[in-house]
Amino acid sequence: MTRDEILINSIWTNAKLLAYSEFFGKEVRLDLLTSDYNLENTHEIVSAKFTQAVNDFLALPTQYKPLMQRLLYQHCLQCCESTSYGGVKVRAGETEAAANLRTFGVKDEASAFAKAALSHVTIEENESLKNRFVRILFYPEWETEHGCELILKNGELLDYFGEDGTYLGQFED
Repeated sequence: MTRDEILINSIWTNAKLLAYSEFFGKEVRLDLLTSDYNLENTHEIVSAKFTQAVNDFLALPTQYKPLMQRLLYQHCLQCCESTSYGGVKVRAGETEAAANLRTFGVKDEASAFAKAALSHVTIEENESLKNRFVRILFYPEWETEHGCELILKNGELLDYFGEDGTYLGQFED
């Protein structure tokens, strides 16, 4: 996607862009957080770095699917270990974490990915960061309050962070 396509196809009053993701096989909402919403200065709204960050997400290679599955599963395990969801019936010989996993229908990495529906993507124009960052945000059943962000840095899938609004500076070199 070019800089001009981003400008033309975005709803700048809401800073939203709907774009088709081959990786997810559907249209995805991108929240575009830029430094200046002045349409008279469009060269300042969407920089080359920002344009590349949008394309980092749109070109997300399928080779990252196993890593994405693993990260979402790790997040699910962490949540199920540390959270008492209440109302979950623990069977004889079963831990509360195992009961939580059973309740959410998560058995493995693939099922965690299937159960963690993508919410949206956030791309922020931040001049204080030297790298390009993309936040891929899920609100899975096991964490509907804070969600789970997967972080892309310069097009590389790094890690998950257990809530919306991750401080991206921690991922700088």
